[in-house]
Amino acid sequence: MSRILKKYLHKYEFLKLELEDFQEEFVDYDIEWKNLFGKYFSNIKTEMWVNQETGEMRDTPPGEDSKKEKPKKSDKVKKLYRKASTITHPDRGGNVEDFNYIKKCYENNDLLGLMLFAGENNIDVEITEDDKTLLENNCLRLQNEIKGLRSSLVYNFFTGNDKMKKGVIQQLEQQHNVKIDVKNILNQLDNSE
Repeated sequence: MSRILKKYLHKYEFLKLELEDFQEEFVDYDIEWKNLFGKYFSNIKTEMWVNQETGEMRDTPPGEDSKKEKPKKSDKVKKLYRKASTITHPDRGGNVEDFNYIKKCYENNDLLGLMLFAGENNIDVEITEDDKTLLENNCLRLQNEIKGLRSSLVYNFFTGNDKMKKGVIQQLEQQHNVKIDVKNILNQLDNSE
């Protein structure tokens, strides 16, 4: 395995762990957020579309998802996915979790995730200079997910000081045209800690 690939794999693994930590932390914050602020948003109406055949409910109009252009899969991702899926497919005696993992990597055009799996399962992988852009994009995608969680109102409310909390509440009031009892929210928060 080349040194450049090892560097990207280490960076990727670190970012994956970092993202998992933020996601776990965010789940707890989100529950507390709903407990604190849910009553202020219960009157806000949201338009929903219901598929009469399946019963699926969504907040975007039908067909809206299909308008988004899906990123083109690289040939390297396709080739590596085919190799990995032949040994992980449940119909061929493979592990369902492994198969779902590589399927998710394929759907996200995640070359590093597939390479990591390949390295752990003795699947030969060649890396070219052209792959470096894709590898960097895989790391950048994880960095952006982390950045998105860190910049969310929920995360800033629970990790910020009182001034930050008041700023988040003020932003909520402006965005949703509601009046929030700041003192009550901060008292509830202090009592739960």
